[in-house]
Amino acid sequence: MKIFTVLFSLLFLFQLNAQDYPKISFIDLTVLAEQNPHHIIDAKALADKLGLPHTIYTADGKFIEAKGIENNKVVYSVINNVANLQSNASVSFWSEIQQTVDLTKSRVHYLKQETTNPTLGYSEIHNTEAATYLMVIESTNDKIMLFNPVNGDLIETDFIVDAANFATPIEALLSPVLTVLTSNQIGDNVVIHDTAGTFNSVFYGGNTAVLDNIRGTEFTPNFTSLLVTVAASANANAIAQFDPAGNYVGNFIAIGAGGLASPFDIVRRTNDYLVASIDSDQLLKYDLTGAFVSVFASGITFPEQISIAPNGNVLLASFSTPNSGVIIYDSLGNQLNVFSAVTGNRGVYPLGNGNILTTNGSGVHEIDGTTGALVRTVVAGVSGRFISPMDFSIIPVELTSFVGSNVNGSVVLNWKTATETNNSGFEIQRSQDRINFSKIAFVGGNGTTTEPQSYSYADNSVTSGKYFYRLKQIDFNGEFSYSQIVEVDVASPIEFVLDQNYPNPFNPSTIISFSVPQSSFVTLKVYDVLGNEVSTLVNETKEAGKYNISFDASGLSNGVYFYTIKANNFNSTKKMILIK
Repeated sequence: MKIFTVLFSLLFLFQLNAQDYPKISFIDLTVLAEQNPHHIIDAKALADKLGLPHTIYTADGKFIEAKGIENNKVVYSVINNVANLQSNASVSFWSEIQQTVDLTKSRVHYLKQETTNPTLGYSEIHNTEAATYLMVIESTNDKIMLFNPVNGDLIETDFIVDAANFATPIEALLSPVLTVLTSNQIGDNVVIHDTAGTFNSVFYGGNTAVLDNIRGTEFTPNFTSLLVTVAASANANAIAQFDPAGNYVGNFIAIGAGGLASPFDIVRRTNDYLVASIDSDQLLKYDLTGAFVSVFASGITFPEQISIAPNGNVLLASFSTPNSGVIIYDSLGNQLNVFSAVTGNRGVYPLGNGNILTTNGSGVHEIDGTTGALVRTVVAGVSGRFISPMDFSIIPVELTSFVGSNVNGSVVLNWKTATETNNSGFEIQRSQDRINFSKIAFVGGNGTTTEPQSYSYADNSVTSGKYFYRLKQIDFNGEFSYSQIVEVDVASPIEFVLDQNYPNPFNPSTIISFSVPQSSFVTLKVYDVLGNEVSTLVNETKEAGKYNISFDASGLSNGVYFYTIKANNFNSTKKMILIK
């Protein structure tokens, strides 16, 4: 009986201890969370409910993160090597973690509490003023950091910090109007911040039939539209396209085209696009219209960010085994190297010193561009995402303001630039539906200048209604970019008015303006001093609005002329002088 009691006790203790370990493996946990980060969001919420931290970076270099739930317990991934995160990694419940981790010496993140020891794991900051930076997203703190594009040094930890509007941010791109567009995987939207880090607006979101579980983004040539990878809901396995105003204009790459399955990133080369397709383990190639061309590379387990090196080689961050690391291809898709000193890779970018900056789920790392050896871990203990350049030098004109206003029935546009490079000028475009724009004028630029410049244009050809305007800034080499869109309401006139012509005196043409408050049959005629009619300018029904009519007197002699308007019961005459 005594032996039986001892055996029963041992069995009970064994079962009790067995329950303290999650059933899911580290690989399965991380892959599930990578495919659908809602698992992480739910785990963080449960940790908060239980009063537990969701992320820990210890003084001895362990990175612990809530990534799943089992039996109403938070499942944490435990990474012992932040570079090679698959080396000796494990999973644990809190009961084990609290016995092995000294929280007082760790960086500890809670959902609704201040982070303790917040600088632990960050390398020395090298503040540098430059025209080009690298934006690196990390989703542990929902923020964007800045790095030196030449040597990979950390420049700023808190370039954009916005937990309210970031929800698992993946990639940030600098727009031609100096705003940062960031894709949110959980938020299912793209949000806009200025370069001071202030939230501007939602570029597009709120419709999961269009955007759901989004990842990487890319601009089309000349920034004419934004392309967004979509992995879930009705638009799954497509690349959605948006105009500069954030309007969805359809799919640039059709759903499933070329075998596209769960796209994670898209990058543009000179003559094509490459797209990472994680469910088909491929890089796929499409032409500049979005038509499928061919399979660029295959046999890749969970490809994430794609970058293009200066020599044309293609760098790929591969997340999962067996080829986790940075994979190098030549421009035709032939594999050259697999660098696996850092594993679980998400982001990748070639540095100016010849090395490679790469991110994974536990940090930001620099590896040797020739051997692939780990050079250093720049930031440890954060969930790194994509890396993208913030290159102010590619923006030919720094537009600081663009506004429109209704002035006496006309629309006056005013805009200012801080600097200009190779600026031919501005094409002014107008729309009444915010979608279809047409050119109405061109205003010359100031070439290259570092001095602030101011511009103005009056659109006198509007009637009552709502109008949308944008600027198409054009370089001397033909490259162009668009401004944001401004909206102007032109109210209907409240009375009949005939304005004095301008200029007056004139030679040989002038503008005669009039306003009608309601639909009316209008005649506008010109007479000489003897009362002879010399020209009929208007003889038709006009809707409510203000009108500007050009009168060309090239065939008339010098002298005084009169112009008369008749509309309903309104009758008015004014004098003008022609001097040649």
